[in-house]
Amino acid sequence: MKKLIFILLVILLCLENSIKAQDFNNYISCNVNGKEWKAEAKRMKIPVHGFEYLALAAFQVSPDIQVWIRLYYYKDSLKTGTYPILSEKELDSRKKGDRRPVYVMVDYTEETKGLGHAFHDGESLSGTLTISNLSDTSIEGTFDATLTGVFFKKRALATMTGSGIRANLTDKLITGAGGGMLVNGDPHYHDNSKKTEDTDSITLKDGKFRVDWTSTEKENKQ
Repeated sequence: MKKLIFILLVILLCLENSIKAQDFNNYISCNVNGKEWKAEAKRMKIPVHGFEYLALAAFQVSPDIQVWIRLYYYKDSLKTGTYPILSEKELDSRKKGDRRPVYVMVDYTEETKGLGHAFHDGESLSGTLTISNLSDTSIEGTFDATLTGVFFKKRALATMTGSGIRANLTDKLITGAGGGMLVNGDPHYHDNSKKTEDTDSITLKDGKFRVDWTSTEKENKQ
């Protein structure tokens, strides 16, 4: 088992160096509490009922860092322009009563040191996102966001048995190998983890994003 874990760690290190060496055409970048960050971004395919849904996610491996941009909108209502960033609570209340055509959320999650891996997340709270260029298969823009910082730690049983570490290594391999983001569709889902009572604030400043999925659409039609 120790040998297997060592091999997995070596593979992950190679994947990390390969990712850092690339100059991504599709990306999300921003200053996270003043520290520059940039990673390759992809359009997520997550089914949602009642709304059109466009999710963009950028992912860095070892340590795992994710930035998500999620746009919920009524058909044909997404256009260039500036939109407010909402919290999940605001999103749920507005979808019930306010017929605003576009809803935007920006989220962050970072793997931190801890037994069996821990996480420091930023839950969407406020700010603005501007779409400067938009087509049927591409989007580009900027954002500034303030997030509610929350902390997750592995549950005691997962830590004691080692299942938490094994699950994290498996997730890293899937993502690093091109499998895309974790398929649960939630940036704050951490297997075998629980949220603590600690909170802080995370700011994402000078954010930029560009994602073009034209080639993917062509491949799907062939």
